[in-house]
Amino acid sequence: MGEQGQWYTNKDLFEQINSVQGEFRDLRNEMKETRNVIKKYNGLREELGVVKEKVERIQAKTEGRKSVAEAIRLWGGWLFAFITLVVLIIQQL
Repeated sequence: MGEQGQWYTNKDLFEQINSVQGEFRDLRNEMKETRNVIKKYNGLREELGVVKEKVERIQAKTEGRKSVAEAIRLWGGWLFAFITLVVLIIQQL
């Protein structure tokens, strides 16, 4: 081919290839950083899941204690009255 058939000279092609290689190198570095960020995010997500489970467990315990305390408060008077009634009936016999 003559000079008219070539779009780029060898020097132009070499420079373009070098710039593309540099861009690929930059892209690889950015992808590596992205993978590291994703790994950190996944680790934080796992930790968040563990903390969430612990909080839910603590809330369940608190609700359980609260319901037991409320049951004692609501039924304590009835229980005391029943025991008093049994004691009075036994004393009458």
